[in-house]
Amino acid sequence: MKNKYKIPWHVRQYVKKELMDYKSNKKLVAKYKGDTRGLILANTRLTQIENVLDRLNKEDREAAELIFIHQYTQSGAEIAKGLSKAAYYNAMNKVIYLVAVEMDLI
Repeated sequence: MKNKYKIPWHVRQYVKKELMDYKSNKKLVAKYKGDTRGLILANTRLTQIENVLDRLNKEDREAAELIFIHQYTQSGAEIAKGLSKAAYYNAMNKVIYLVAVEMDLI
């Protein structure tokens, strides 16, 4: 089960960054007035992330929001929200994998 969500390291790092930047990118897109290629790409990435979040079950969605939207560390999520270390990393790896698939990176 450990390797279920295994993806190339560079893809993992890229997708993790996109997920961590989701909240701030959402705000930037809302403020942007023009219709450029960058805006279209940003909207595409946001939509791909939202597609994955919408498909998650309740527990994984809550964990993903703690990790990527609220940016809790593993220990912070465990203390504040009772999310176990295993659940934290499983949700992180699962979401990164699913977003990479959604972005056609793997």
